[in-house]
Amino acid sequence: MSRHQFEEVDDLGEILFSNDPALRIACVPMGLQTAEGTVILDHAQTRHMPTALFEFVHAVGVGDFGYVVPQNASTEGIPEEPRIEGAILFGMRRLPPDFPDLRPPYRPEPDDDGICPAELCFSMRLRPPRDPDLVSIPGWELHEIPDDQPKLAERLGYTYSRLELRTPLGEIYSRTWVAHDPEWAAAALRYGYVVCLCGVTLGVRAPYGMTDAQHTPRMRRGAFRLGCSVGLTIGGLVAYVGHR
Repeated sequence: MSRHQFEEVDDLGEILFSNDPALRIACVPMGLQTAEGTVILDHAQTRHMPTALFEFVHAVGVGDFGYVVPQNASTEGIPEEPRIEGAILFGMRRLPPDFPDLRPPYRPEPDDDGICPAELCFSMRLRPPRDPDLVSIPGWELHEIPDDQPKLAERLGYTYSRLELRTPLGEIYSRTWVAHDPEWAAAALRYGYVVCLCGVTLGVRAPYGMTDAQHTPRMRRGAFRLGCSVGLTIGGLVAYVGHR
């Protein structure tokens, strides 16, 4: 792969867990595709799901001052982003506009007399059962590769990992560097899968002139929700391959 091709896949990235305040997707229905069909995971298993974000550096609406909403940004007229459309052809799924706000169906338990409290019945926002919104994507793999830089490790006290999101053809779709997190890596090995989210705006990139400290989790989640609402976010459960 040439240097130019590497620059095309080098993106901003971050690793965190599904219950992080910047995402809050711990209750989003997730499922694994098997030969017998899709197996929906228990919500207790998805509360601490390892997640990797890949925010495109070069994409539609992205300029020197960050992301600018395209004029035709709506669910009826989704801005065309070649990297997203290409990934969908290889099995990735576009996240629904209401993805960050999805919650599993919930009905309050009846009391000792078998009666469901009226105030709970009327206050709960229920939705009918549906297919999981995050499913495993066959053939895609997330590789975590040691990329230690001795000088930085000595000065900052931590080491780096190179994350490579690879297509079913083995090609690098997106690549980024993150500080190695043993807890995150252990969870990825335990589950065997990582929630991979890719898109134009995921909340990784801070607005122009703003420091990371000023870029609050609430602001980051707002950016993530925006990307979903305009159809510029894709994702799924991807098989994890550790190299450490």
